[in-house]
Amino acid sequence: MTLDQVKEVAPSVFATSPSPKVSNRYTFVPTVDIVENFQREGWEIASVKQTGKGIYGLHEIKFRNGELPKVGDTLIEAIVSNSHNGMATLNIKAGLHRLVCANGLTVPTALSEAFRVRHTGFELDDVKRLTEDFSKRLPIIEGSVNRMMERELTTDEKIDFVRKSAEVRWKTGSVPATLNYDEILNPLRDADNGDSLWQVFNVVQEKWVRGGIEYKTNKGRKTQIRTLNDIVTTNRINTKLWELAEEMF
Repeated sequence: MTLDQVKEVAPSVFATSPSPKVSNRYTFVPTVDIVENFQREGWEIASVKQTGKGIYGLHEIKFRNGELPKVGDTLIEAIVSNSHNGMATLNIKAGLHRLVCANGLTVPTALSEAFRVRHTGFELDDVKRLTEDFSKRLPIIEGSVNRMMERELTTDEKIDFVRKSAEVRWKTGSVPATLNYDEILNPLRDADNGDSLWQVFNVVQEKWVRGGIEYKTNKGRKTQIRTLNDIVTTNRINTKLWELAEEMF
């Protein structure tokens, strides 16, 4: 993506000052400076999104570096989120982009430590260090993915994973009773046909994030699972689903 394309989707990336509502103790870190530092180190912008409108809101940029190897059928990403209204700190963590479905996953901090600062700055040397850290942690992330690929699930285990993951997508106790677990487990593409934990995890994760599955609410109203667009909610669910999958090793 070009910077002009980024500006169309997430104008808050280019804010030149913080929201006037924040205190004078707030240290402003321009996201565009972070973007430029990543680009100088060979990272390319893969995608961008913003929650809400305006020039101060929460935004997220995903970068990829062609020098980093793939992990299975996925590319590693650096996920940068920031805001200029005091609602979120600068946060940089690892993610995976699965090629067969163009779906994004968030890697738990247990596998890849997130870089968090309370708006004190992020320099070019930090990008270099982060790139090195990602390279060192790739074997750890790859090991987790490989274990998911090798772990074969029974039918009961698949259903159990969907049931537990539904409690991540909804709050415990509010999961719709009419939800068709078999439909959730039905792959959208041939590459996801199989019984491995990696395949099941990706099938379920995509259904929860992209939505579109019809069901009836507990009050009998016909509706469908909505697409997740909120940055914080999407990352929370992605991370929780990964952790849930790892509990099945």
